[in-house]
Formats: sequence, C-alpha cells, structure tokens
Amino acid sequence: MASQVSLFPKALNNGETKDPLRSLWRNVLIVALEDAVGRHWRNKSYGNPRNDFFMQSARDYFLHPNRDFVLVCQYAGFDHEYIRMKAKQFFNKRKKHESKKDM
Repeated sequence: MASQVSLFPKALNNGETKDPLRSLWRNVLIVALEDAVGRHWRNKSYGNPRNDFFMQSARDYFLHPNRDFVLVCQYAGFDHEYIRMKAKQFFNKRKKHESKKDM
C-alpha cells in the first residue's frame, strides 16, 4: 500500500475531520488502483494470475476522462485532474520498471 500513499494526497489535512463517506470513496479509489496494477502486485504468488484485459480496463478508468471518475474523486475530496496526473505518472514509472526487469 505504500504506492497509494504517493499517488493520493494526504488522507486528512490539518483541521479536516474524519468523514466516513469521504473515507468510503477514498477506499473506492484505492481498490480501483489495486485493480489497475493487479491485486497484490507486490506478492506475485497471491491470488489469481494477472488478467491483462481486466487490468487495462481498470487503468482506463484512471487514464481516460469519464464522469464516474470525476464524481468518485469529488466524493473523496480529491481533484480528479491531480489524481489522473499522478496515476499516469505511476503507471508510466511502473511500466518502465517492468520493462527493465524483462531485459
């Protein structure tokens, strides 16, 4: 989960109170990110084998404009453009890392 920390802004800013609904929508984004990178992507021996179609569909949720993503980010208290930008950076960095491993 360390990668989500760098992708998403701080969970609580100074002066911000805990909000169960906002926490729910933030967790929706975290689960979507886990789907996009492959659940338990650090532990390759856990769970189902990678499904590239499913993972690409989950990545598209972050990378391509859609109203659902904007709404979920709004409910989570995040700027959808910022989250999309950070997701692109994360996916590109991960892609470069994986291509180096394959060499």
